[in-house]
Amino acid sequence: MGLDHDLLEKAKAAGGRLAEADRQALMSRADYHAAIRRLHLAGGSLREIAQALAVSHQRVQQIVDVAGGSWWRRVWRTRNLTRDAICTWCDRPPGEVSKLIAGPNVYICDACVAMAEHAMKGSTKSAGELRQAREGAKGRCSFCSKKRSDKRPLVTGPAANICGECLRICREILDGRAA
Repeated sequence: MGLDHDLLEKAKAAGGRLAEADRQALMSRADYHAAIRRLHLAGGSLREIAQALAVSHQRVQQIVDVAGGSWWRRVWRTRNLTRDAICTWCDRPPGEVSKLIAGPNVYICDACVAMAEHAMKGSTKSAGELRQAREGAKGRCSFCSKKRSDKRPLVTGPAANICGECLRICREILDGRAA
């Protein structure tokens, strides 16, 4: 038994109309969500918008979030977040170390400075996971962001790196000789 060609053509035409209707529904939904978000970005509260459109304010919040979020979310997301003051190398908090030196989004404790100094000298016994970067290895200091070079050796750790110059400055800070 074969397919009825007339019915098959009708089914294909109906499928095409359905696909177009789905596309139109998606476009209308996107326009609706964008308009609600614009209302919110223009200063309308979620409750005011919800009351005017006869929907719940939770639904308006969902729509605003899906459409790209509110101005407040952008402000909240881009605020200056400071990392918790724990050593980047060993994850110990300030209460467990003698001194903690802060850099740009990186911290190093006195014990890790000592281990990095041992690693810089080539000693692997007491350096733990810290290693001096090999020649030709690429990397940047987590404190000054300068690249490793022949004149700027680099000690690499599991979460951060430190160059010889920054390590020297950290030692001066720990010894109280920094200006």
